[in-house]
Amino acid sequence: MKRFLLLAILVLTACIPQPATPSGPSAAEIEAMIGTSVALTVTAHAQTKAAIPSPTPTASQTETPSPTVTVTASPFPTLTPFSTSTKFPTSAPADYACAVVNKSPGDNSIFKPNKDFDIKFWLRNVGTHKWDKGADLSYHDGTKMIVGNTVYELPEVKPGQQVGPFIFDAKSPKKIGDFVMRLKMQGGFCYPYIKILVRK
Repeated sequence: MKRFLLLAILVLTACIPQPATPSGPSAAEIEAMIGTSVALTVTAHAQTKAAIPSPTPTASQTETPSPTVTVTASPFPTLTPFSTSTKFPTSAPADYACAVVNKSPGDNSIFKPNKDFDIKFWLRNVGTHKWDKGADLSYHDGTKMIVGNTVYELPEVKPGQQVGPFIFDAKSPKKIGDFVMRLKMQGGFCYPYIKILVRK
């Protein structure tokens, strides 16, 4: 439920008009990149949960049909009501999932234009399956701040284990603005990102 609330907040905040930045991606584009990352994580989590078999046998009783809702056109947006007796499944861990630990620099860190800095973080396996040895971690999308083509090849990482540090040489963009860069772990379930602000 918290994930859906977070997703709803991100969607709503993405719709709020933002002042235009002089250069680089707009705040809406940055929010969209972050929202896409969150949506991909939520989708992967939902697909994983759908593939997990139910731990208890299902009852053979026939379910009572729930009342249907008739939708009518309205000039005002409304929320669709739902039955309060609906049972929601409890959250189960995803087969493959990661957590970014001790990321540096933190989100919204301020840099001068064209400034050298290091990106450093660890990854923790918070899923239920091990990560196979040899998975690559590399640049994916957004404003490329990494200097060179650094690619890390990960070792085998069991659930609960942490791996790193991953250190990338980077340089802030020459333009003023807000910038996001995403990395991707091979397999598409882990998208570490960095968001910096470039100011004079």
